Amino acid sequence: MPLSLKGKLKVWAAALRAYDQEDFATALDLFSRIPKSSIIFTNMGLIHAALGEHEAAVGRFIQATLKDPYLAVAYFQCGVSNFLLQHYDLAYRDFREALRHLRDNQTIDYEQIGLNFKLFPAEVLFNKGLCLILLGQLHKGLADLESARELKATKDHDIIDDAIRRCGRGYTVFSIPRGICYRPSEKKLEGAKSRDFMGEARLIAAIDLDDTSTGFSGVERMRLGRSATTAKEKEPRRQPGPLPRSASLNDLKRSRQTDAGLFTRKFSLKRKAPVPAVN
Repeated sequence: MPLSLKGKLKVWAAALRAYDQEDFATALDLFSRIPKSSIIFTNMGLIHAALGEHEAAVGRFIQATLKDPYLAVAYFQCGVSNFLLQHYDLAYRDFREALRHLRDNQTIDYEQIGLNFKLFPAEVLFNKGLCLILLGQLHKGLADLESARELKATKDHDIIDDAIRRCGRGYTVFSIPRGICYRPSEKKLEGAKSRDFMGEARLIAAIDLDDTSTGFSGVERMRLGRSATTAKEKEPRRQPGPLPRSASLNDLKRSRQTDAGLFTRKFSLKRKAPVPAVN
């Protein structure tokens, strides 16, 4: 029997509560019960990434772009997971697509649809440039980093200057920070409260759960594949969790050797020494 709107909101509230408590398995199970939209698929991708399951995360972000081919943030985060899988060619394509969907905007603020995140061209260009550098195209990569420097919009973007001085070596990509996911809007169903599947929970309200589009303009529908811009498939494998917006590749290499669940808690854009993995 299909869930009512109130039922969907109860499940969503329970999934968010589990996510906030880092009970990721429960959060994934609960999100899987909600009719799928680009928003739900993106949330599931972010959870898989938090678990270090980047192959699975890529699959979810691709499904998000199939539901909404204009969702720049899904291409962006798909690129992050492909980068952490060291699939730099696929990551490059994802970042290129994310940049195309920005369409000369200075930023896309996703808060209006429940995601507390702003996507900046500087970050997409920086990530794209790092992919080129790691693919052996140093001059093209540095050109993207220079373009990113020209579009710096926050103090956090000052790391780009340092990365250019070091030719991008020792740096990793900008990413959605841990703990950020789509959350329903309190305005739409204010006062709708109920018990969730984990006990008492504040039921915050919703955008249309059946809506598959965020309303941003873009291009053709993409086929399911390893990248949001290709149609390759592969068995999932566990990989280290995504880092915050910028950190050292040494951290990433260390995490591959120690703990597939590594995920840095603090959002930091300063280049720093490797830190021990945590469970």
